[in-house]
Amino acid sequence: MSAEPRPDDVPTVPERPVGQLLRGEVGDGPDDGAGPGPTSSGSGASGAEGSDAEASAPVAHSHRPDEGFEHARQIAAELTAARRRAAEEARRVAEDLAEQTRRAAGGIAADFAAEARQRAEDAAERAHDLATDARQRAEEAAERLYQRRRRVGTPPGFTYTGAARKTFWRWFFQAIGGFKVTGSAPYEAMVVVANHSSHADTPALIAAFPTPYKPMVVAAEDYWFTTRWRKAVVKLAIGAVPVRRKGGGGYDSLVEGAQQVLGQGSSLLVFPEGTRSKDGTLGTFRKGALRMAKEFDVPILPVAVVGTHDLLPKGGSFRPGPVEVRLGRAIQPEDLRDSMQPVVDQIQELLDMGPASYKPSPTWRAFHRALDGPVGKAGAVAWGFAEATISPVTAEMYLAVVGAANPPRVLSAARWLAVGSVAGALVNRGLVRRGVRIPAPLTPAPMHRVAHEHMARGAQGVWRQALDGIPVKVYAQAAGDLDVPAVPFALHTAGARAARALAIGAAVAGAARVTQPMLRRGYEPYLGFLGVSFAGGLALVVRRWARR
Repeated sequence: MSAEPRPDDVPTVPERPVGQLLRGEVGDGPDDGAGPGPTSSGSGASGAEGSDAEASAPVAHSHRPDEGFEHARQIAAELTAARRRAAEEARRVAEDLAEQTRRAAGGIAADFAAEARQRAEDAAERAHDLATDARQRAEEAAERLYQRRRRVGTPPGFTYTGAARKTFWRWFFQAIGGFKVTGSAPYEAMVVVANHSSHADTPALIAAFPTPYKPMVVAAEDYWFTTRWRKAVVKLAIGAVPVRRKGGGGYDSLVEGAQQVLGQGSSLLVFPEGTRSKDGTLGTFRKGALRMAKEFDVPILPVAVVGTHDLLPKGGSFRPGPVEVRLGRAIQPEDLRDSMQPVVDQIQELLDMGPASYKPSPTWRAFHRALDGPVGKAGAVAWGFAEATISPVTAEMYLAVVGAANPPRVLSAARWLAVGSVAGALVNRGLVRRGVRIPAPLTPAPMHRVAHEHMARGAQGVWRQALDGIPVKVYAQAAGDLDVPAVPFALHTAGARAARALAIGAAVAGAARVTQPMLRRGYEPYLGFLGVSFAGGLALVVRRWARR
């Protein structure tokens, strides 16, 4: 076996620059142009051997100029194609890489978005559950609070304290200038909202509402409850509940006061302006009354108080005059939404109706008409007769009770009163003579003893009755016991009773003429004062005689 050829034995193609190939320089070396082959040296044999050697040796590529050019062009084309293939491959690799990157990024983003969306949904569901639970707990707490603190009672009905306050203040306003109420209100617990221009507003509202409503007011703690006497006044006169105006917590204090009032079914009086108006016009209405009406679910009643600013203005002096309370239309709290404007509009409309006016007292009108006709005369006779037989009320009280309403008719009523008194005394005397003794209440035994002493001197003893405070019926019974003749007794009784009745009647008529304007407006307060005075005087007389 022949040995593997060594690298040096491999024939090579002469390396030439492509430029030479393109220019046709295709020789094998620098001596290409000298001969067709290498120069031999030696003998001919050597030359033959050289020929054989040359024939057997690898023959080098022969290059023609056009073949070299074609070869170079092929190489350049291959290089260009290789470059194109490399660029295409690079682009394809880049696109594959980009696509893989995009897919990878898209998958990661989609996975992240899905996870985020799931987490958001879970969080929203938990938040919804928490909100539902919180709302349910809040509703339960509100319901418990409402049941514990927002309970509204039914109107308390008649109460002596409410009746006393209402009567006192109505009589007061009637006496100082007249009092009038227009409109009506539903019979239920309410928040009564009124304008505020005077300290007389609250008494006027108390006087305006029927006793079963028992309206009560919340009063400024920093003003009305700072001293003992002010606290006593508001508690006794108007039944006020304290509320804070300053220092925070004002609404909570207002609610606490409202619970005391509305919780027992009474109506709550509120002045949303917060303070008295200096000129009598409406100020800004705060929403505390509206909030309370919604919390307690009670209607709001707009009310206009007219005349109190002229009666007792802020910083001014007292000037008697008429007062009128005008009731509006009740408004349910849900109809007000979040505004007090409908309440303000109603109150302003009521105020625009004009100044306060009053009607004459109905009692005064009734008594005045009665004394102008036969009813008044018959009443005088009946009253006198009753006093001489059984009634503890003196005959002359008829003149003060009824006659004061019609001063020109007082003396006429006094004469008829004397007639009834004489007739009653004669009947009482006659019954005693027949063994029938009518009870004589509030006449202690000393009265009967003294009357017997006076009548023992004869019929003229009845004249002592005019000044000693002993009722004429006691003298009539003494006349029966002592068998005093009827005619002299009747004549002396007529003279004594007529003189007393006419004297008292003249005094009543004179006083009534002077006070008639006041009596026209406030006859009821006058009658109340008269009744209390008579009861007190009668008690003193009875006690004095009982101790003798």
